[in-house]
Amino acid sequence: MPISKQLKKELQHVADECIDCGKCMSHCRFLAESGSPVSIALRALSSDEEADQAAIRSYACSVCGLCSAVCPVAAEPEHMFKELRNHAQANAIFRLEKCDPILNYERLGQRFPFNAEFIPENCTTVFFPGCTLPAMHPDASRIAFKILKREDPTIGLVLNCCSKPSKMLGLKSRHEETFFALLHRLERKGVKKILTACPNCHITFKEANPKMEIVSVYRRLKYSKFMPVRPTVNEVTVHDPCVTRYESEMHRHVRTLIKSVGVRVVEMRHNRKKTLCCGEGGATAFFNSAYSRNWARKRINEAQRTGIPMVTYCAGCVNQLGFKYPTIHVLDLLLVRRKRIPKPVAFPFNYLNRLIFRFSGR
Repeated sequence: MPISKQLKKELQHVADECIDCGKCMSHCRFLAESGSPVSIALRALSSDEEADQAAIRSYACSVCGLCSAVCPVAAEPEHMFKELRNHAQANAIFRLEKCDPILNYERLGQRFPFNAEFIPENCTTVFFPGCTLPAMHPDASRIAFKILKREDPTIGLVLNCCSKPSKMLGLKSRHEETFFALLHRLERKGVKKILTACPNCHITFKEANPKMEIVSVYRRLKYSKFMPVRPTVNEVTVHDPCVTRYESEMHRHVRTLIKSVGVRVVEMRHNRKKTLCCGEGGATAFFNSAYSRNWARKRINEAQRTGIPMVTYCAGCVNQLGFKYPTIHVLDLLLVRRKRIPKPVAFPFNYLNRLIFRFSGR
């Protein structure tokens, strides 16, 4: 299929800028086995058929952005892979039946009884916890909202899905239709600020460049007066979700919160801007489970070298890593009394937790 102007632009940028140094390939199994970004871009530019094949192969990429983070010349190949996915779906050359579980999860999050908008009179700020945080950490979600409401009695609560799965998979039109409908509805209701707890929601809102202010709940909590619980552990290593790669302020705030309760932070080799994907990124597990497992194994191996539990601020990362390595959400660490780090919540209890939070969390 003929390629779009945007895809041609991204391919040409990589073709022009990538110096084939191999740095990104040394970090990423997908690139190590598929070829350097410049070789992929040049093949895709050579013919529409090659572009289609590159688009299909892009579903083995976790679109985590590490390639761009380690690139010495700002070739930014991650944008090429994202646009290749958009091309695949716009031209119906790659089917997504394998992704039904995650797309159904998205659809359910946008429908009754899982979605809700509790926006009181004079409300200008809402808490948007996302789908997975209330599902995996309902107590932490409830307590966090209670703290926010104590400081601002007019704060609202919005339960919905930001439709990041559709965006990530290349379903650009579907994502924009549902997400911007949500955004415009909140704007019409007078919302000026959205407090996010999910990193994916945070970035999705920010990238939409809305009129309202997008603020991480971790930033708000840093300046809040709340009584933390006695931590389950006394030292941790922090796993930064790959979507927060360039969110240096969020990296800082999360670590400040952890240290503020007397917990020591030991860094892994790959952290902050150069963090590793947990294995969930790009829904790669549905298309190439070996690549997904490889990311998870690399992250767990680094954590094992520290010999201490992991803390993260993405519920999806907790779910991906927590079954194989002690991993706790930072809100759980700060707000929920526990004797030990729990295992992730399994189906169907994750859905039950979302319902309980919907009807009792506010």
